[in-house]
Amino acid sequence: MKMAPVEPRPRIELVDALRGAALLGILLLHSVEHWDFLRAPVNPPAWLRPFDAATHDGAFFLFGGKAYAVFALLFGFSFFLILNRWSERGVNFQGRFLWRLAVLAIFGYLHGIVYCGDILLVIAVLGVPLVFLYKLGNRALAWISVALVLQIPSLWDTGRVLFEPGYQPPQPRHWAIYGQLFNVFAGGSFWDVTTTNLWTGQWSRLWWTIETGRYTQMLGLFVWGLLLGRARVFEDPVRCARLARRALLWGAIGFAVCYPIKLHLGAWGLRDLDHYVTDNLISSYCNLSQMAVWAGGFVLLYQWATARAALRLLAPYGRMSLTCYVTQALVGVPLFYGYGLALYRHLGSFYSVLVGGAIFAGQCVFAHFWLRRFTYGPLEWLWRAFTFGSLATPMRKARSAPSTAVANAPALPS
Repeated sequence: MKMAPVEPRPRIELVDALRGAALLGILLLHSVEHWDFLRAPVNPPAWLRPFDAATHDGAFFLFGGKAYAVFALLFGFSFFLILNRWSERGVNFQGRFLWRLAVLAIFGYLHGIVYCGDILLVIAVLGVPLVFLYKLGNRALAWISVALVLQIPSLWDTGRVLFEPGYQPPQPRHWAIYGQLFNVFAGGSFWDVTTTNLWTGQWSRLWWTIETGRYTQMLGLFVWGLLLGRARVFEDPVRCARLARRALLWGAIGFAVCYPIKLHLGAWGLRDLDHYVTDNLISSYCNLSQMAVWAGGFVLLYQWATARAALRLLAPYGRMSLTCYVTQALVGVPLFYGYGLALYRHLGSFYSVLVGGAIFAGQCVFAHFWLRRFTYGPLEWLWRAFTFGSLATPMRKARSAPSTAVANAPALPS
């Protein structure tokens, strides 16, 4: 049975801008990684090597594991907004949202045929438990989220490495899978890449998500976003700023504790897989702390009129996050893979980030242009149409329609 689409409510511009910043971080990191194809020029000029090394390390320090974390947090927030509105209208929101996630999974699988590092399929799968957790109380959700972000399976493995003599962690399966994929990405045709990604490429990302413990952290961040939505924090400027300061403080404390531990693992005698397992867990905690600093700092900067004037330019980019995320790979993969321009042979991290910046500039300009004329991005509209089984939602804005963004909200009063 078809359901009439729900009319959009005014958007919170801060949330869209923060999502846009996370998407930019993902794009720049993917550019350094050559879209999960970790090969670089063999003999770059000597003068360029320090720039490449600094760009590589800086991109992973700033964005690796943090940009996706912000994205996951805001997915949980958006999840609450959607389900809360559907439940207010008496809609069977559980079944409807499960179908919405199924549509996202299809998008993700198709995207993964071009780019094996797609995250949409993972988000769709991990979003399923949210539908059933939604009815729990805040206290229960808070405890569940803490257990999830602690990554209990990874914590257990690390404990065995540190305290169980003779324990040898198994080699992660995704290592061997990515080794196979790199050869295809380097020398294979477009047909070779896409047929390999039909199955093997999809499993590479899923195994990576499982074996790094990313799945528990991501689900925990979904729950945090759900709790933020329930608390209506982003609708109250004073509470929003207060929470941002706390996130900034506790994130800085967490980083100050975890990062020195990460740096000294080798000095403590951990080698090979023992080092990998322990470093993976500590790095996840560092990333979570840095994500809190990043998100809290962004929210506080948004309260300043000068900074807000620049940061709000990211809002249309964040509103079209699905469209922009997918098209990033549709541009980047042919640029760097062997069947296209094979830029991996010529560009190290420094120039690759410049390519990513150029892609962002083009996408951001397009997002501003598109949303002046249309209510939704192309893929956002298609996702909505499939969700409701209806094409009734108009894409083009009526000329007299007011903007759907809440300008400068939430901001502290001047």
